Amino acid sequence: MAACLLTALLAQAAELPATERQAILEAARGPASVQAGQPVRFVVTRLNVDANWAVLVGSLVQANGGPLDWRKAKACDPQLDKMLWAVLARADGRWRVAQLDVCATEPPYWMTREQGGFVWPCGVYAGLSDAQGRSLEAACRALNR
Repeated sequence: MAACLLTALLAQAAELPATERQAILEAARGPASVQAGQPVRFVVTRLNVDANWAVLVGSLVQANGGPLDWRKAKACDPQLDKMLWAVLARADGRWRVAQLDVCATEPPYWMTREQGGFVWPCGVYAGLSDAQGRSLEAACRALNR
């Protein structure tokens, strides 16, 4: 099982060109820094791209790699868990943030089904699951059959 997961993660990383990954991260960095109230760097847990959409999941650290001062962040409770969630759209060759949360206390995608379903291409849900542990990508693809 662990070997399958590692293989899937390596395949995902190999499929996304470094320049595309960098363009997505740079598009998200400015808005994330504004919400965090300080310059940030991403710790990427997942970066999925399908068609002209990207989903970035991870966490934030200071630009120098140190922990953030969450007291500077807008609308973040310093005592709660934090997760980075960003949805980006590509138009005219440029990535732009469509949704961004730098301090989600629970994964925003957990409630995808309950909040109106799948609004982006199924591939952006790869590796993500709902609160019951069910694959969101598989559920999206089943709905689109």
